[in-house]
Amino acid sequence: MSHCNQSICRSRHFAEMCDTAASWQQKADRLTVELNTTQDLLHAEIDRLKQANETLHAAVSCAPIFLWATDREGKLTLAAGKGLENLGLKPGATVGLSIFEVYSSQPDILENIAEVLAGNDRTWNVRERHFIHEIRSAALRDGNGEVVGAVGVSTEITEREQSIATLETANQELEDRLQQQTAVFNAALAESEKKYRNLLETSEELIWSIDIEGFLTFVNSAAKRIYGYEPPEMIGRSFTDFLVPEQKTRPIEICAQLLARTKIQSQIANSPYETVHIRKDGTPVYLRVNSIVNQAENGAILGLCGTATDISDRKRSEEALKEATDQLRAVLDAVPGLISWISSDLRYIGVNQHLATSFNLSPETFVGQEINFLDKGSTFGELIRNFFNSSSQQTWQEIEIEINGSVRNYLIVAQKYNQGNAAVSVGIDITDRKRAEAQKTQLIASLQESERKFRSLYEATSDAVMLLEEDEVFDCNHATLTLFGCSNKEQFYGKKLSQFSPQFQPSGQDSSSLVAQKISTAMKTGSCRFDWLHKRLDGSEFPAEVLLNAMEINGKKVIQAVVRDITDRKRDEDGIKASLAEKEVLLKEIHHRVKNNLQVISSLLKLQSRYIQDSRVSEMLKESQNRVSSMALVHEQLYQSKDLSKIDFAEYIQNLAHNLFQAYEIHAECVNLETNIMPCFLNIDTAVPCGLIINELVTNALKYAFKGQIKGKINIDFSLNKNLFCVLSVSDSGIGFPQDLDYRKARTLGLRLVGSLVKQIRGKIELLDTAGTNFKITFPQPKYTHRREFSVQEKNFDS
Repeated sequence: MSHCNQSICRSRHFAEMCDTAASWQQKADRLTVELNTTQDLLHAEIDRLKQANETLHAAVSCAPIFLWATDREGKLTLAAGKGLENLGLKPGATVGLSIFEVYSSQPDILENIAEVLAGNDRTWNVRERHFIHEIRSAALRDGNGEVVGAVGVSTEITEREQSIATLETANQELEDRLQQQTAVFNAALAESEKKYRNLLETSEELIWSIDIEGFLTFVNSAAKRIYGYEPPEMIGRSFTDFLVPEQKTRPIEICAQLLARTKIQSQIANSPYETVHIRKDGTPVYLRVNSIVNQAENGAILGLCGTATDISDRKRSEEALKEATDQLRAVLDAVPGLISWISSDLRYIGVNQHLATSFNLSPETFVGQEINFLDKGSTFGELIRNFFNSSSQQTWQEIEIEINGSVRNYLIVAQKYNQGNAAVSVGIDITDRKRAEAQKTQLIASLQESERKFRSLYEATSDAVMLLEEDEVFDCNHATLTLFGCSNKEQFYGKKLSQFSPQFQPSGQDSSSLVAQKISTAMKTGSCRFDWLHKRLDGSEFPAEVLLNAMEINGKKVIQAVVRDITDRKRDEDGIKASLAEKEVLLKEIHHRVKNNLQVISSLLKLQSRYIQDSRVSEMLKESQNRVSSMALVHEQLYQSKDLSKIDFAEYIQNLAHNLFQAYEIHAECVNLETNIMPCFLNIDTAVPCGLIINELVTNALKYAFKGQIKGKINIDFSLNKNLFCVLSVSDSGIGFPQDLDYRKARTLGLRLVGSLVKQIRGKIELLDTAGTNFKITFPQPKYTHRREFSVQEKNFDS
């Protein structure tokens, strides 16, 4: 049993070992395949690097440059290029030499190489014999980024011609040397590739390549600065991923055209074009792109490669320049002047909108035209022609230009620029100024003439005219000297107006303070007129009328005082006042005598009535007496009034009614009188008829209206309506006017008299249909009617 178990275990171990061996064999086979694949890839990469190195050296050999590299000690590890001959060096003998020996004649080589080995790119020029070289150098770094040397390109920039034979000889020599050093270069191929890549990485331009599918296969480190991506982030992506959607069409078309070339077509670069790409942060970047087809040795198209230059700063500058140009154009077009740019051959480069609009043309019409194409032989054309022929940088001249049939004046200012090959001209319209100057000249002449006339009038007037500044006289006319008894103007200058006045005026006020008040009033209101008592130099006094006017002379406010002697006028006024007072006394005496005569007549009628037994006749005499009394009352009020031309109508009605109630005291028992008279004054021609009308109507009311009644009321109203007609109303609350009686055809003396008096004052009378009796008389407003404050009066008259 034990033996069987051991056999079984051995069998199991053997099977496991066989499985493990098979597994290891599979792994070995897979690793062998992978190793072979890796070796193939390595050989392919070596071949590619060899091809690139050969291409690089071929390009360097054909170019008139000196390509070199040094270690940190400055010893040349690479020296190739046709430019070696210009330095008197041979390619094979240069490697191992110090760069300082090669450029031993250049004192600044040590400083420049030191800067490069410090990690700074340098570019400088050197002169060797009759050749000038430009040296561009950058630091050479290892995989850790440490500086291990320097690499540079020396380009011969002297203009010269080399013969074809010399070029072929140099190329053959370079090929021989390259064949001899093939083994050395194979060993240093990796190092050369590193140097090549360093050259690419030091480029400020983006260097890129894409395959035939449009995917990026290479970008240098400039991608970080331009796109914001690290190079690995971009490789493998389609170049269209970085295009602005609106501008994809043109770059895609260009790539398609290049990739569509056949291998038999010549290799040429496409025309550079500008496009907009998108950065990693989404912002746009403007690029100038150059593309070329990447072909294999057999001519097969592998893709495209090229360079891209960041022109964002230039684009921003162009946009800023365009914006500034647009702003300047807007400003120039808004300027109300004729602005033009003119070349030295006397043709328009451009004009502003105002100039073009002035001639009903567009600005483009002027470009390229001769400056006098609108007006041959114009003054402007002659001015610009002479300006270009002179050495002056600036000129100006006033000229006349005919625009749309109208001749206008312009001030032309011209300034040369572009080293005198062009000029800018600005025309400022000074037509209004020229007209204003002409008007000003005419106005000055007119003012001078006015000044002469004013001075003549100033000196010829009989009134004294003085000019005062701060109440002191600084000028006066000749009449002032005569009026105040002075012999010359110096006696007035610097004096105050109060010094030619007595200490006190007739009103008792102090002259000095009073004249200061008058001057202050004139300064505030502009003028002040008043009477004044003046004093001459000899001490005699005379009354005068003074007019003070405030005015401005040379920016200062002064007072013009005009003094007029009114001695004769005062004497005449006193005489007129005395005469008027005398006539007023006589007129009052006349009114007084008329009133007395009328009262005598009234008394005679009253005495006569005592001897009459017939009550009807006695009543007639009494009515006549009342009429005479009403007229006498007018003259009595005029006699007592201060103004003999008018009478207080309200007071007159009150007195008249009072007299009537006293005369008819038997009929006036318990009868009230109410008056509503608009306060006013009437002349005697209107007051007497109105008084007689009221007399008749009130008398009738007292006699007939209240028969059989215990109490009653009589109203007298007087007012002006909206049409400025006088309205007189006499009414009572009695039994009313008889229905069968027409007041217009009444034969009684009273009503007939009322009708006549109404016609006399050009009015009309009407009997209103109201309770009692109400007569309304309307007549035009008298010429001399003066309204006073309105009041309502009521008075009771009891027997």
